[in-house]
Amino acid sequence: MSSPGWTVDLRPRATAQSARGRAAVLAAQQGGIVTRGQLRAAGLPPWFAHEQVAVGRWARTGRRTVAVHNGPLTQEGLWWLAVLELGPRAALSGVSALQRDGAGIAGDGLTHVIVPKGAAPHQMAGVRIHESRRFEETDLVDGGLRRTRPAVAAVHAALWARTDREAALMITVVVQQRLAGPELVLDALGSVRRHPRRRALLRVAEALTGGVRSLGELDVARRMAARGLPEPVRQSVRRRPSGLQYLDAEFPAYALCLEVDGRQHNEPLQVLSDTLRDLDLGAEGRTVVRLPLTAWYLD
Repeated sequence: MSSPGWTVDLRPRATAQSARGRAAVLAAQQGGIVTRGQLRAAGLPPWFAHEQVAVGRWARTGRRTVAVHNGPLTQEGLWWLAVLELGPRAALSGVSALQRDGAGIAGDGLTHVIVPKGAAPHQMAGVRIHESRRFEETDLVDGGLRRTRPAVAAVHAALWARTDREAALMITVVVQQRLAGPELVLDALGSVRRHPRRRALLRVAEALTGGVRSLGELDVARRMAARGLPEPVRQSVRRRPSGLQYLDAEFPAYALCLEVDGRQHNEPLQVLSDTLRDLDLGAEGRTVVRLPLTAWYLD
C-alpha cells in the first residue's frame, strides 16, 4: 500500500500469520503443544516462539515446549506435553497409555511416562517418571503420540499399581475391553524377570487366556479350582438373532451355566437382557445359576 511520500510494507505481518499457521497445523496433531526444535525444523526463527509468548498469544509450558494458545491444556495436551518435554526417548505408558487408547479405567491423576534406565530426565509436576531397563522401541505403537502398546502398557500399569488387586485389574481390563488379546499380555509379562508380583500376574494372565474376563470371574475361578470343581468352558459363544452371546462359565457335561454378575447386571435393561438369555438357555435344557458378586463377597 502506498500514498504520496510514504510506503507501508505489509510483508512482516503476512509472514507472522504464515508462521503461526504452520505452527498451528503442527500443534493440532499434538494436543496444542510443540517443541522449539519442531518450530525451527518448520522454518520458524528461534525468536518467534518467544515473541508469541511475550504478547500473550502462546504460553510457555516447559523447558522445551510451548502451547500455541493461551487457554487450559486438554488431557491430550497434557499427555503430549509430558512426552515432548521429557525428550525423544520418553513414552507414555501404564494407565496413561491405556486411557489414551480408550480404556475405561480410572487413574491416579498423574501422567505416567517411561524412559530408558539412566536417561535422567528433569522432574515435572503431575508426571510420574519410570526408568526401566526393559524399555524397548519395539514396545511402542507406530506413529502419533509415543506410547507403549496396550499389552505392554497394561503390564507396566500392573507393576506400578498400588495394590495387588489393582495390578490384577490393569491386565484384566485391557483384555476385557479388547485392547489386547490375553496371549499378548502373557507375552509382555515374559520380559519381566524379577518383580514381587511376577508370579501372581502370570497366574492372572493364564486365567485370562483360559477365558476369564473380569476380576469377579477371576476370584470365583480361583475358589472353584481350590475346591476341586471341574474346569468350565469360559466365554463360550452362542449365536442368537440378536447377536453373539458369551457365557461366563459353562459345564456342558452337566447342562449347567454359571453367570458371575457384577453391578452392571442390576441395570433394568441388563436385567431384561439376562432374563431373555436365561429363558433361551432353559428352553435348550440348560440350568442357569446367577451368582451376584455382592453376595459372593459377603458370603
